Amino acid sequence: MNIHQTFLSIFFSLTILSFTSGMEITNYSDGTVIDYPVALLYGTTEDKNAVDIQCENTSSSKSTRILKGSAFQGRFKVLAELVPGENTLLLKSGSEEKTLKIIYQQNKNPLFVRVIYQTDSSGNTEFQSQKKDDPQNFRSKLDTAMKLMQTFTAERMNDAGYGRKTFNLELDENGNVIVHVVKGKLTAQEYAQIQEEKGDIAWFDTVFNELKESYPLDKARNLVIPAYSRFIPETGKVPGHTALGGSHGQAMFGSANIFTWPDTLNDVVAAFEDSTPIDSAKFQDDSVGRSCFWGVASTTMGAALHEIGHTLDLPHSNDAHDIMTRGHDRFNRAFLTREAPHAYNPNWYEFRDNEIALWGPKNAPQLTWNPFLQDTPPAERNEEKVKVLMDHQKGILTVKAEDGIQMIGCFDGERRFWCWTPDRNSKETIREISFNFSDIISQTSPNADVFMFNACDANYQQGVIGIKVHR
Repeated sequence: MNIHQTFLSIFFSLTILSFTSGMEITNYSDGTVIDYPVALLYGTTEDKNAVDIQCENTSSSKSTRILKGSAFQGRFKVLAELVPGENTLLLKSGSEEKTLKIIYQQNKNPLFVRVIYQTDSSGNTEFQSQKKDDPQNFRSKLDTAMKLMQTFTAERMNDAGYGRKTFNLELDENGNVIVHVVKGKLTAQEYAQIQEEKGDIAWFDTVFNELKESYPLDKARNLVIPAYSRFIPETGKVPGHTALGGSHGQAMFGSANIFTWPDTLNDVVAAFEDSTPIDSAKFQDDSVGRSCFWGVASTTMGAALHEIGHTLDLPHSNDAHDIMTRGHDRFNRAFLTREAPHAYNPNWYEFRDNEIALWGPKNAPQLTWNPFLQDTPPAERNEEKVKVLMDHQKGILTVKAEDGIQMIGCFDGERRFWCWTPDRNSKETIREISFNFSDIISQTSPNADVFMFNACDANYQQGVIGIKVHR
């Protein structure tokens, strides 16, 4: 080979290298170990004009081994469904490539979130849909939605500095979410009558009482999706729809809009970019006015996660983007780099990082210690180890915890508006701390008169106190 050929060979090699080495993954490093099956990768590309990204799991034979993500202005997000053990991922965007190894080790915590698709007494599993000839893939839709909720929780907790903490799902031997189809004891009309005459909570309690023995809540939290939710055009009402959840362990969310949810992980970006208008004369439009398929999908999947949040003891908060406030409307943004047009914005929107749904700063500090988000079986708890005390004469609130205080929160009847946590960079264990009560309550509405304080330690042992104020 002559000098000219050698130069061309080296030049060609360097050129290829420059094209293939520009991609960077910013939230994972080689050999990262996670304990849930779907990773969400963030990163950058040299090509600012790239609008797509592909992730191939070369270790997988699943139908989701190749997933497409979202890219814009040199940034990308893409999902990867993992198989147990080591996974070699190959990311491609144009001429740029990057490989990454992630190890998936299944979580050993016996606590999990269970999914129940409840029919009425007829056993009819059909959900209402605007899509012509809808294949009614409720199992795969729920599998996909639950994995997105699980991954959202892990990545947003990690973004907040808590590590990739998330809840377990009930999976079968193929790694699919188990969806329990349960036939209710009443007809859809009878459930609707309870709801109409006695309210959503009475209907919620009816379903709870039907399920509690066969689907106990000692080691699970139940998300119940009623198949019989139906929008009635003549009245605008949706019998069989609610959005409720409680710390006793059951969450419930209607099925009237799940036709907009992605069928599989392959469809996530397409579903979250689908600006097809909702026919609100015939179907429920639960999208806070965005009135399109992706807006409905984002709000309703996020709202189902919001109700799961209640089963994990979280209240509403005053953080605008908290899943436990209205952050669930922006659930989609966690998986995208820009937002598709909708009814009141005909243009694509490049949102900022602080405009993405999250577990808010007043709720994440409690969620991180919840037994359902740990990677080991829960320890025995002794609630006597954490005490919240009020000296009414001095106006001083004191919290004591033998094993160290991890979080103190205050709820004013509508939302958690105040939260204290120790400095995460400090090695000091704080076992007792006091606050001026008036300083805390001055941070919320002057009309609030009942305040609930709760505190927890690292074993999720909790102390609670309610204080009524006469203004």
